[in-house]
Amino acid sequence: MFIQYYTYKSEDYLTDDYFVDSMLNPTPESETFWKILIDDHKINADEFISAYMTLKGLHENQPEVPVEKIDLLWERITETNRQKVFRIKRFQFIRYAAVACSIVAVVGFSLFTFLRTGKADPSQSIADFARENIIHTKQPTNKIQLVSGSNTLAVEGVQAKVEYDTNGDLKVNRQVVAANQPTDLVKDIEKFNQLRVPYGKRAFLKLSDGTSLWVNTGTTVIYPTRFAKDKREIYVDGEVFAEVFHDAKCPFIIKTEKLDVQVLGTVFNVSAYKEDKQTNVVLVSGSVNVKPKNGKSTVIKPNQLFAYTDQASTLRNVDVENYTSWHDGNYMFHNEPIENILLRLSRYYNVTMKLPSNPSGISCSGKLELKDDLNHLLNGLSEITSMSYAVKDNEYRIKFE
Repeated sequence: MFIQYYTYKSEDYLTDDYFVDSMLNPTPESETFWKILIDDHKINADEFISAYMTLKGLHENQPEVPVEKIDLLWERITETNRQKVFRIKRFQFIRYAAVACSIVAVVGFSLFTFLRTGKADPSQSIADFARENIIHTKQPTNKIQLVSGSNTLAVEGVQAKVEYDTNGDLKVNRQVVAANQPTDLVKDIEKFNQLRVPYGKRAFLKLSDGTSLWVNTGTTVIYPTRFAKDKREIYVDGEVFAEVFHDAKCPFIIKTEKLDVQVLGTVFNVSAYKEDKQTNVVLVSGSVNVKPKNGKSTVIKPNQLFAYTDQASTLRNVDVENYTSWHDGNYMFHNEPIENILLRLSRYYNVTMKLPSNPSGISCSGKLELKDDLNHLLNGLSEITSMSYAVKDNEYRIKFE
């Protein structure tokens, strides 16, 4: 998702729909997105700021960019780069303003055309949309979010229930989101919605076709309000347990970064966290076809696990409850490395765990009730293994004897 911005000049930013929208209608997510690119030196900060100033000058009903606004923007960009040689004097903004004036004639017409229409490209695939919009980092908010276009609905609480009916009407925690509200969260079949569940939270999502998704912590699901007649596609970054509504004429496809899962109607679990080396598909009932991006299709049967890494893929029989019990509030595991158990707990409880760099060689079997206090669970693991831990400021330091 970063490659397209790497060689951007200021003129390129001004014809980029996402840049224009995120500058004129900033959200915490869009600000985080651009900050990550700048922090990681994935874009040219000089060109970025030049485009920002030009855009603000062109926007109708927008006064000249105040000095305070410019200073605030630059402070935002430089605050995480204080250890690097990355200092620009304020007088450079004056030079950028002069450059901006020379660009106005070139980009003015196309920019104002976009500002008046503001319409996304309806032909954009859900995978392309995901690459441009999913932020693989800890979210700047700990609330569950429902995002559509420039609108965001924040949901309080540890869990959320999001339901669409066959007409695309929306309920959140059984409360109707009225169609006459100033929001894109209802009815628009051309837009992709995002359900963002931060670490420490969970959600249930019922799609307009009747498919049910239990969405695990640290997961983003991208989906349309209503599906087209010939295809049902969603995108998952994270983990979902799915009960797909059967429609023989319209297969259901879950897309992830590394593989696609195609079904007609079935119950299964997909775990596709970006930070995990392995993507898992576990089938409870029915039949699914798994297609890696760079591999052959594999049909898996009930009680089988398809595991995919960049190096290889495997198919084996498993106890599916070990992989699906999380949606009932339990975590079951059999002969599982303790590092994997601690990683899942850190996601579920939204804490940081610092583990030794060397593998412990410890494997465990058992069941944890995820409604219990985290310290209680860790104390239990400590009693049956050589593990110990200390906690400070929500950070757990793990030690193996």
